[in-house]
Amino acid sequence: MNETIVMIHGMWCGGWCWDNYKAYFESKGYRCHTPVLRYHDMNPGDDPDPRLGTVGLTDYADDLEKYINTLDTLPIIIGHSMGGLLAQILASRNLAKALVLLTPAAPHGILSLTPSVVKSVWSLLTTWGFWKKPGRQTFKEAAYSTMGLLPLEKKIALKDKFVYESGRASFEIGFWYIDPAEASKVNESDIACPVLIVAGTEDKLTPAPVVKKIAHKYKEVAVYKEFSNHGHWLHGEPGWEKIAEFSSEWLQTVIEAKRRDPVAEFEQRKYLRIPYHAPITLTGSELPLNHQGKVQNCSMQGIQFQADIAIQPGSNIYVKLLEDAFGVAGPMGNDDRSAEVKWYQQCSDTPQYNIGAQFADVHT
Repeated sequence: MNETIVMIHGMWCGGWCWDNYKAYFESKGYRCHTPVLRYHDMNPGDDPDPRLGTVGLTDYADDLEKYINTLDTLPIIIGHSMGGLLAQILASRNLAKALVLLTPAAPHGILSLTPSVVKSVWSLLTTWGFWKKPGRQTFKEAAYSTMGLLPLEKKIALKDKFVYESGRASFEIGFWYIDPAEASKVNESDIACPVLIVAGTEDKLTPAPVVKKIAHKYKEVAVYKEFSNHGHWLHGEPGWEKIAEFSSEWLQTVIEAKRRDPVAEFEQRKYLRIPYHAPITLTGSELPLNHQGKVQNCSMQGIQFQADIAIQPGSNIYVKLLEDAFGVAGPMGNDDRSAEVKWYQQCSDTPQYNIGAQFADVHT
């Protein structure tokens, strides 16, 4: 598998937390990178850089964007916890071929401060001015949440590796509703790549019900997988191999699909879920069926869209794909495409119809 993966760690961690996954995916032929977030490359026993406290999610994402731009290919991104939120931000900037989000932190709009989360970071939340100071969990908090399912001896060894985290980044995730910068905000319509979202049923820090809401946010492109008897440390707790294997098999499926139809991949990224005013005309009719809708899928072979009426299979239509409506250039810009409707299905509880048509030729 000649693909590149960038693995983004979460709070209080470093690139070392990916040792298991890096070895596993490299054995599958991937090239793996494990960058360290700003000010996290430190001795855990030392005092943190005071500037860490005011580093925000945008700062982390900007650093990672610069890192990705040094690579020779668009990478797959695997993110854990806060790294999963950073992965969402990067994908919204068109910097990912695919995403694997392991117990990801929730973006703007999803309430994540459940009782178990509050218990997990109580010492930080009760520190005055935490939103501008470096901080880290106590051992008791980390043992309860981050490392919940690890044996005690491994919890002790792992906690000695944890470093400090930015109070500002913590604030931007947990208190997005009073963050004027809206740093954790991700527009789901900006993410067109395939997304695998993984939760653990025993996770105390990013509980499965919260992770499931994240999957719902990206439901057009996401697959949700929940693992029983797993917690937050999915990439290192007992049984991590089965999660890595599931992720690997999913990646192989989506990457192979992209390789089989690279033109369709480009077109899907170009048109996926972009609202547009689509003039669609039935052959032999002078009346265009103008409607506001969303393209579910578009490639050089055909189009799936919504219409206000049922267009029967076998009907011939013209679809005008307007470059200025999509705001992008490409081989299909300002083309009239003749197509044959292959199927239609009424959307549940609405007067809208999903319609699939196969393109026949191009009229310029």
